[in-house]
Amino acid sequence: MAMPNPDRASVDKILRLVDQLTPEEHEQVLQEMKLQELRRELQLGIDQLDRGEGIPGEQVFAELRKSLQKKGNNK
Repeated sequence: MAMPNPDRASVDKILRLVDQLTPEEHEQVLQEMKLQELRRELQLGIDQLDRGEGIPGEQVFAELRKSLQKKGNNK
């Protein structure tokens, strides 16, 4: 017989608790989760820059200008 998965039990418990939230509380939890994800993504970018993995600003702006010119010519 397979052993119960404690991680699955935790997820199930969390889902039961989420089901008990009011619509306002549910929206608040979703907003907080989005904010936490944004912070994680920003930290990844900061870490990349700290390692010297960034793209020089001049290159970024040159690529943006080129992209905008292409879009302008396609209209």
